[in-house]
Amino acid sequence: MAASVPERPPHPSAARAGEPRPAEVNRFMKVDSRGTNESKKKNGDRAASDVLLLVRQLPRVAKGLTFALAVLVVGQAAGSALLPLATGRLVAALTDASKSMHGVTVGLVLLGVVLFLDVVLDPIRTMLAWRLGTALDGATAQTTVDGALRPAQIGHLDDADVADRIERARAVGLGAHPPGQAVTALAGLVPLRLTGLVSAVLLGWAGQWWMPVVLGSAWVVTGRWQEKEIGRSVSAHAGETAQLRRAAYLREVATTAPAAKEVRLFGLRSWLVERFTTAWWDGMVQMRRARVSPRRHTLAILLLLAAHLAVVLPLVHQATHGERSVEQLTVALQALLGLFALGFSGDLQWMLHTASAAVPAALAVGELETAGEAGRLGAAGLPQREIRFEKVGFAYPGGRGRVLDGLDLVLPAGSSLAIVGDNGAGKSTLTKLLAGLYLPDSGRITVDGQDLRAHDPEAWCRQLAVVFQDFVRYPFSVRDNVGFGRIEAEADDEALIEATRLGGFLSVETELPGGWDTLLSGAYTDGTELSGGQWQRLALSRALYAVRHGARVLVLDEPTAHLDVQAEHELYARFLDITAGLTTVLVSHRFATVRLADRIAVVQDGRIGEYGTHDELLAADGRYARMFRVQSQPFMEQGVREGSSRA
Repeated sequence: MAASVPERPPHPSAARAGEPRPAEVNRFMKVDSRGTNESKKKNGDRAASDVLLLVRQLPRVAKGLTFALAVLVVGQAAGSALLPLATGRLVAALTDASKSMHGVTVGLVLLGVVLFLDVVLDPIRTMLAWRLGTALDGATAQTTVDGALRPAQIGHLDDADVADRIERARAVGLGAHPPGQAVTALAGLVPLRLTGLVSAVLLGWAGQWWMPVVLGSAWVVTGRWQEKEIGRSVSAHAGETAQLRRAAYLREVATTAPAAKEVRLFGLRSWLVERFTTAWWDGMVQMRRARVSPRRHTLAILLLLAAHLAVVLPLVHQATHGERSVEQLTVALQALLGLFALGFSGDLQWMLHTASAAVPAALAVGELETAGEAGRLGAAGLPQREIRFEKVGFAYPGGRGRVLDGLDLVLPAGSSLAIVGDNGAGKSTLTKLLAGLYLPDSGRITVDGQDLRAHDPEAWCRQLAVVFQDFVRYPFSVRDNVGFGRIEAEADDEALIEATRLGGFLSVETELPGGWDTLLSGAYTDGTELSGGQWQRLALSRALYAVRHGARVLVLDEPTAHLDVQAEHELYARFLDITAGLTTVLVSHRFATVRLADRIAVVQDGRIGEYGTHDELLAADGRYARMFRVQSQPFMEQGVREGSSRA
């Protein structure tokens, strides 16, 4: 049968013109990552530090956009300064008995400039802020993804603190804002602050020097009180990430397809709604409490009222006694109103601080590195002699007990080993340690006598082809699902066809609407779903594609769990072809599969309890023999019944 394979498309990480390249993004996101641990700082200082950290990243995201936005912000502030002057000049000219056309003309020209700066430049500023925010979102997301994927091991993903940082960096918590919204808020807040400063200067010029000091101080102090409340709220949000993560998960269960069947079958609607509501309020109540301080709000109102009276009353007195001109009074009153920009800016500040909180979290995730001294030795062609577990002990982070404890095991190169044992005995854990996804707590794993930690983790992974029990069902094309076994390899039709033949998937693609190009997800218009058995055969084909490109260790964790009887029988028939020349580790509860291996190891109490061939272990009449008899007894009884009926 001839099979055609489409050309591999460009790698999705290829940068488009005008976008920051991955290396550039990684560089800017790691320069100012010092000091992201703010646990010992006050909440308000932490929030301010997050904002400063965000500001330092913007030129590294897109220098041109940042500069253009800064120019427009200054232009908008200049317009704010001109407005009181233009209004004052125009009012003075219109109220003057001489009705000087020169004064009216100057006032109208200044108003025209203000109108131009506001009407023309403001939409441009908004657009640039949105583009810069989008670039920051992309850079922050890339840093988070890159940092989460960088460690060769996966133990950090079991760490609750790391999981919380990832969620904050992703800004997917209920009520959170992506960092790009902080840029929009900043582009609105900075002109306000500049307007406040300009208004203070104008009030000092048109009124008296002490007036902006009194009124500006009142606005700054009350604004600082509000900002501290925001800091406490942001801190509370960070402290409640676990609850918000639970609420987000419950929402996903309720609204996405994978759980839809069981949710309806088991009548979980009310249960999910109740649990979601509880998790939501557990995460949000503390935030709301942190934001509310009625006593401080009342004091702020009284302080601002007193400051305004202290400024307005002298202005009224001076105006009534002819000590201030109409122009000065007009400018002073407008400047007095403009000083509010030095105070609390409501939603702008709230959004700025909450959205900025994602940046230090992303930087912290971006700093994750591979543990240990790995990376010194290559791994091409290994193993040549053996893989050995020496007194290996391991416990999962946060786990209740040790999964492996002093385990010894030898796997000769080129042979096959089956691993059996009760559920939870540590069989899958052993394969994860072999793959280098976790590092042993004690003991060591050696490859040809060299500690596995000394080898480059990526190089060792290239020597492995693994089908995990919980293999991933990628919603991409058939070709991609197989090609992921060796993503860096050039498109290889022969290898793909041979891998799918041995994996039992070949000919399935002919029944799919797009052949090799069919998207394996019902969520797409031209996509389709596979059966559980077809997915498992595809996962096996992916591993065998890696074997065709140099992998020498094949790990099969429950490779027949989703297969029907016929497909399982066909796999048995191909087992010798699949494992020829490979060092194979087979984890299975099905003894028809297990007995095909050269050696069998029984994992019990965190150690290898029995080791030998199928016949040797049956003769020993130990744990393996008892498990084999339990599994084979129904078939033996059925054979006896069938023999009796024929007789």
